Amino acid sequence: MKPFAAFDTETRYGTVSLRTASGIRKYPVNQNARLSILLQLECLCSFRKPHKPHSWIYFYTLDNKLVLSNLQYAKSIELIGDDVEAMPCYYPPEIYRALDDLDTGEISDSVKTNCQAVIADIGDEKAMRIVSFVRITYDAGEDEWNFLDKGTANTFFGLEAATFEVPPHTLAQIEEEGYYRARYANLDRVAVIEIPSDRYHRLTRTRSRSKPIKRASQLSRAPTQLPKKSAGAARED
Repeated sequence: MKPFAAFDTETRYGTVSLRTASGIRKYPVNQNARLSILLQLECLCSFRKPHKPHSWIYFYTLDNKLVLSNLQYAKSIELIGDDVEAMPCYYPPEIYRALDDLDTGEISDSVKTNCQAVIADIGDEKAMRIVSFVRITYDAGEDEWNFLDKGTANTFFGLEAATFEVPPHTLAQIEEEGYYRARYANLDRVAVIEIPSDRYHRLTRTRSRSKPIKRASQLSRAPTQLPKKSAGAARED
């Protein structure tokens, strides 16, 4: 069963195309994400005001991602309306949450059936990655996938609280196994981070946010039933 983008016609916008040295990634976004990106870019378009070093931009997508982009590795950022180019496809928000809770949560039979169809289509490993794992892409293009738990969620929450103004040589904890293991990434060498947004917000929902950022799914409500026919899935590079 393929993802789709046949709903949310009032709030969806289209595509964010992010070009880095390792290629182009395209994300489906709504109007709220578009405005957020434009506001962030406006602060960087002034030739008179000095820019803060090591700036990042961030936005929520309709396919369950909080995307953090390190601008020193971004070659270009393009916003494309859905009437110009078909946006990448995505699943309804409840499908992403159900996939993450498939073994433990109370899920209706219809949603469970749709989740099983998703897993049959993209495979169990990929299905789990898009809802439970953080994808970190380094400057040379190599990817790491790390399970998003409470500890690593707090790392990204700290970046969010600082509005993603990252000082030079910042080391961020990206993996921990209690006493036995901890791993940190040098954010100077990280190009893009993709965080599963539903899981991230559930892990940090008790933390106060001085400047809350609305998720794409908060402005978009999709029907549970997946259509029989839909556009192909967006490339998961």
